[in-house]
Amino acid sequence: MLMETERLKLIITFILIYLSWDAYALAYPFIGQWSVNTLPYFLRLPLTSYSFEYSLVSWTVSHQCLHTLMRLIYNSSFSGSMFLTFLCSLPDKGLSKRLIRRYLLIFLILAVSFALFHIYAPHYVYHLPERYMPNNILTPPQFVFPSPHCAIAFVSLLTIWEKRNPLMIFLRVYLLLVPVSTVLLGEHWIWDVIAALFIALFAIKIEMGLRH
Repeated sequence: MLMETERLKLIITFILIYLSWDAYALAYPFIGQWSVNTLPYFLRLPLTSYSFEYSLVSWTVSHQCLHTLMRLIYNSSFSGSMFLTFLCSLPDKGLSKRLIRRYLLIFLILAVSFALFHIYAPHYVYHLPERYMPNNILTPPQFVFPSPHCAIAFVSLLTIWEKRNPLMIFLRVYLLLVPVSTVLLGEHWIWDVIAALFIALFAIKIEMGLRH
C-alpha cells in the first residue's frame, strides 16, 4: 500500500511538471515581450542557409517511408519522450525521481532562455517543401533554440541509458531519432539540437550535484 501511494505521488508530480510547460506557454505572450530576437545574428552561422535547409527537407520528403517515419516521431516526440520514459522508469522509484527532477530543470532552463532571447524555426524563416502545422498558443514560434523536443529526448535517453530492459532498446532508438527528425523535417536547426544536448547534460549535472 505504501509503495502504491509513493508511486501515485510520483505520477501526480510528473503530470504537474508536464502541465507546467503548458502554463508557461500560455503566459509567454506576456513574458516574451522582452525576449530579444537574435535571428539575424544566428543566420550568420554555418548550416543555416536556405539552400542547405531546402535540400535537406527536399531529400527527406522525396523518401516517402522515411518522411512518414520522421513525421510520426516528431509529432509524438514532446509528450512521447516524457510519458514513455517516465512509464518505463516507474518500477524504479529512484530512477523516476531523478527523471522528474531533470525534467523540471530542463523546463526551468528553457523558460529562462526563451524569456531572454529567441529565434525562429527554419520553416518559419524559409519556404520549405513540407507541410507544417500552424503555431498555436501552446507552441509559440519562439520556442526553437534550444529545441524543447530534443532537450527532453536527450535527458530521457541519458537517464535511462543504463537500464537493461528489452523495452528500453526500442525507447532508446525512438529517443535517438527525435533530434534526427527535427532536423530532417526543418522543424529545428542543427544548432538547436546541439544546444539541447548541452542543456540536457547541464541539467543532469545539476541534478546529480543536488543529490550529493
